[in-house]
Amino acid sequence: MGYEVDVFEAKAQPSGLTVYGVAPYKITNEETLAEMAYLQAQFGYNVHFNSPINSREELAGLEDKYDAIFLGIGLGKTNELGLAGEDKINCTGAVEFIAELRQHHHQVAVGRKVIVLGGGNTAMDAASESARLGAENVVLAYRRGKEEMGAYDFEYDLAKGVGVKGLFNVAPVEIMGNGYVAGVKFIRTETKDGKVSEIAGSEFVEPCDMVIKATGQAKQTDFLSLIPGLKVDGKGRIVADAHTGQTSNPKYFASGDAWNGGAEVVNAAAEAKLTARGIHAYLSK
Repeated sequence: MGYEVDVFEAKAQPSGLTVYGVAPYKITNEETLAEMAYLQAQFGYNVHFNSPINSREELAGLEDKYDAIFLGIGLGKTNELGLAGEDKINCTGAVEFIAELRQHHHQVAVGRKVIVLGGGNTAMDAASESARLGAENVVLAYRRGKEEMGAYDFEYDLAKGVGVKGLFNVAPVEIMGNGYVAGVKFIRTETKDGKVSEIAGSEFVEPCDMVIKATGQAKQTDFLSLIPGLKVDGKGRIVADAHTGQTSNPKYFASGDAWNGGAEVVNAAAEAKLTARGIHAYLSK
């Protein structure tokens, strides 16, 4: 639409999750970066790499310099579970594991037996990649039944196709081991009327030497609290107009995971196009 655009990117490469967060067997860095280079050549926006915005002072500087600010910050690190032993060596978050994979693919070491905690598409990615990297056993552990997983059926089929086993109706209680991960203590669960309850006295330990937590990503509420008048909902998602992407601070607009709470790359792209039109309407006034 003819505007001058500056992108402030915290990392060294563009495109967020498609370079840092999608499993390598789905898309390569080369494909993603080629598309980013094509877009930049077409539209001529400026990208400032290794340029995180972390403070109120930095935001104030942007507010003074720019007519509108778009928040495409997505989500943050893997949620902490609050489990005993979560800090043991070889217990990692799925988002961090896949980011490491995308940057240093064949140099990433996995355990001989890996337990992946979670039932979403990211859990499937972590499990599939662990198997592809040479783990002898990969167990996907989920606190509900198989039919209640958030992952798409074809994602689970892909994981099973490379040897991943499912362990359902179990909730992690503790990460076992002395310094290093040696297993996960689980308790069996049951689902009644949509609610998960634990079965007393059903604890057991599943040995392993690596745990990957695919338990969702934290919202970036600390950063969002630095923006005056910006509303977030009870789940930490940015509140924005459904038709324009404009937030409660009229200079700020949003879309993608920071707004919808976590969806697909195509959702973020479609929402961002809608929001670009919202910014155009705002500036046209």
